[in-house]
Amino acid sequence: MPRNETKNEILKTILYIGMIPVVAGLLLLYVWLSEEVRASAVKLETLKAREIELRGAYNLVQNERNRLHRPDNLSRLAREKLGLVQPNPEPRRIVVSLK
Repeated sequence: MPRNETKNEILKTILYIGMIPVVAGLLLLYVWLSEEVRASAVKLETLKAREIELRGAYNLVQNERNRLHRPDNLSRLAREKLGLVQPNPEPRRIVVSLK
């Protein structure tokens, strides 16, 4: 083998051996990024489920609030809890004197 070919073979070998850490690093980066994406997807699904749960609870509270603010409910609660009663109108008598 001529010297030039031997030199080229050595350079190729060094190049291939040097590529091994690069490829291994890229594979590790790929695996790490895949795990990060998977973990983020799991967190996102958990947050979506929590959002649905909170929206349901919010709707229940809103319904209860709306029910309690109805006038018939307010008067019932005023009677039962506070002891308030609807006042009866006092009868008034108007006397007109003619002269």
